[in-house]
This record gives sequence, structure tokens and C-alpha cells, in this order.
Amino acid sequence: MKSWYIFTLFFLGSMSSVAYAAAPAGVDSSLESRFQLALQDMVKKNSDDYYEVASLVLKASGDMLSFQRMMQDQAAKENPAAQLWLARYLRMFVSTEPTVQKRVEELLRKAASRKYIPAMVEYAGVLYSANSPEAGKKGLTMLMDACRQGDSKARALYLMVSGRMQSGGITSPEVVSELKKNNYFLEEMIASAQQEESSFIVWMEKAAEHGSAFASFALCEFVAPEAAEKYMQQAVNRHFPAALGHVGSDIVRREAAKMEQFDAAKAAEGMHMLHLSAMLCTPAAYGTLASLYAEGYGKSIPRELIYELYRTAHRCGDPNGTAGLGYCMVLGVGCKQDPAAGIRLMESARDKGAQWVNQALASVYFNGDGVPANMNKAIDALMEDYVNGSRHAYALMAAITAIGNASAAPDPRRARMYLDMAISNGDPQAGLYYDLFVKEGKWRFLEELVR
Repeated sequence: MKSWYIFTLFFLGSMSSVAYAAAPAGVDSSLESRFQLALQDMVKKNSDDYYEVASLVLKASGDMLSFQRMMQDQAAKENPAAQLWLARYLRMFVSTEPTVQKRVEELLRKAASRKYIPAMVEYAGVLYSANSPEAGKKGLTMLMDACRQGDSKARALYLMVSGRMQSGGITSPEVVSELKKNNYFLEEMIASAQQEESSFIVWMEKAAEHGSAFASFALCEFVAPEAAEKYMQQAVNRHFPAALGHVGSDIVRREAAKMEQFDAAKAAEGMHMLHLSAMLCTPAAYGTLASLYAEGYGKSIPRELIYELYRTAHRCGDPNGTAGLGYCMVLGVGCKQDPAAGIRLMESARDKGAQWVNQALASVYFNGDGVPANMNKAIDALMEDYVNGSRHAYALMAAITAIGNASAAPDPRRARMYLDMAISNGDPQAGLYYDLFVKEGKWRFLEELVR
């Protein structure tokens, strides 16, 4: 029922990062020193919680670029904590760039060879999943070594891969002994093996009670809203990367919707959480950040940064990232303009279910951005947007037919028909959208991108 868990347990936290073109020059030397000391401390403690070191860099430099460059530099200098982070960073590109897997395994091997326990456990998982008896035996030996160092995650995984939990069940002496120690990794594993959802929840609740950030986050999907809110906050307090991104995004969107009551400090807190989530390798955080910046949040943000955020989300297999990357290429935002390649990416994203790509395609054809203006193609894209559930599609059709473009003169009668359909379909902002764009005499999706 929860077969995804075993993979997650081996590679917890191994989510996307962003491949920036270049880091800002002139990082403070004292920050470099503090960063190195923080990584060395992680190695001494055999910790793979990067929250504190990410916070250190974000507070001191105000960006994610420095963090990535500094991690890459330290990985090149053989720091095992940096090598593990970089392996997790690269692993998120494997689905679209399979050749990266060899580099991931090499980084893990190097980090594990230095007896850095989080890397040993992760590399043991790679070896064990290689379908090779020799590699599996080597992985089991590595897990046993980590167990002797007192690592609870290694002990839980050893019970699984050695077959002891399967043969003896949860009443076997070894399993009972670990459960008495409140080993939440083992409780998570037992939860994942349950066929009944109620049993899954019981074991995950035990894991959350004993300190599992992953369990706290996972429970949000299965419990009542009030309990979900509690577990989500618990996951945030435990620095679970996906929870930081989820809550950070909610804060920013909620504040943006307030208009007159907008709380800039609260919104900044949400953006801070989103940045940390991205630095801690959460795929969704990159597409969210790119979209927020593209919508105009933070007008001083370099266009190149938006392009790179979308590019990374695309490399991680996010259809919305692919759509954003394609739109940037069509407009030449943060990159050399390439309309043909951009439209191909946007059409690919549409086929994969990207949420807003049809509005972007409609904008391209309506405005003639790098292609001949074509009102019919713009309307077709918006019609598909409506079929996919957009409430504002008909209002946008009304606006662009009222405005007209190089391929079609303004058509007030057709515009009125579309506006009536928007209203009858329950779009509460239909008139607002129509009046705004018709008054300005223009419409472009994510107008802030090209300002």
C-alpha cells in the first residue's frame, strides 16, 4: 500500500535542487569559514540535517546561489557531508538525465568510504538495489558497520534487508528490541507494510510521536484538517523540507490575496521558508519560487534567476517547470530568445498536464511573440484551458477578441458572447478581467516577466 516508503527511507531528503548559471562573486570569507566549520560539525555528528547550514548561508548572503557553489566547492574538497548533498542534488535529474546516476553513485561511494554514516546507509541502499548478490552483500556489510556505530536508521534497514523482520515479524526479539528504543525509522517501515489505512496511520502516529518529521508530514494526507494542521506545523518545526515549502508557499499566496491587508513581513517569512525548502532539495519549491517571481513578487529579481529556476524544475521532470522554461525561451527572458524550441517545450508540458501552459500559449499566439500572430490558435488554446477546468478562459477569450490583434480585427459581438459564457459559467471575476484588459488594450500572460 505504501511501497513508496522504502525508497524514501533510503533517500529521505534526496529531492531537487537548482542548477544556477553562476554564483554571485565575493562571498564573505568569514561566511566561508563558518560554512566549512558547520559542515565539519555535521560530519562529526554524523548528521544529514542541512537546515542549520542552509539557514546560515541564507541569512548571511540572502540567496541560494552561494549555498550551491559552496557545497560544490566542499564536495570537490572531499567533505562527505557536501558530497552527500551533491549526490542528492544530482539524483533528482536522473529521471530526465539517466547518465547522472553514475556520478551520484560515485559521490556516495566517496562519502561512505570516509565512514560518514548517513552516506554509508544511503550507499548501502544503492548497492542492495543493484540486483547483484556481490553488491548486495557489500551493502549488507556496510549497514552492519553503521549499526555498530549505533545508527538507528541503519538498524531498521538492516532488519529489513537481512530478512529478519520478514521471517520473524514485529514480534521477533530483534524488532521488539528496536521498538522499545522508539526507533521511528522502524515504525515508519512497519507502517509502510500495512494493508489497512487505519494500521498505517497508527504506526505513523507512533513514528511522529517519537520524532519523525517524515511521519508528521505524511500523516497530513490521512487525518482530519485540524490534526493535519498540527502535524504540518510539527513537520515544519522538525525542518522537513517539503513541509517548509508547502507552508511557505501557503503563507505567500495567502498574504498576496489580502491586497490592502498585505503583511510584507509575513510574506517575507514565507519566501524565506520556500528558499530553505529549495536549498534542502525540494523539487516543488523551485517551480513555486519561479512562478512567484514571474508574477512580480520581488521586482529586483534578475530574469536569469527566474529562467534558471524554471530550467531546474524542468530537469526534475516538473511539467509546470517545462512550461515556464519554454515561455521564457519564447520571450527571451533570462536567456537567448528561441521561440520554436520554447513552443515545443510548452506543447510537451501541455501534453504532460501543466496547469497554466494553455494561457501562456494563447498569449504567445495572440501577441505574436516570436511567431506570426494567430487569433484562432489563441482561442483554441484558451478553449483547451477551459476544458481543463479554468474559470477565466472565457473572460480572456472575450478580452482578446474585443482588443483584436495583427491577425484579426476587434470583434465586439464575439467578445460579448464569450463574456456572457464566462458569467454563465460562474466566473466571478469575468467582468473585472474583461474591463481591465480591454481598457489597457493589451493582454500578455505573466506581463511582469517582460517589464
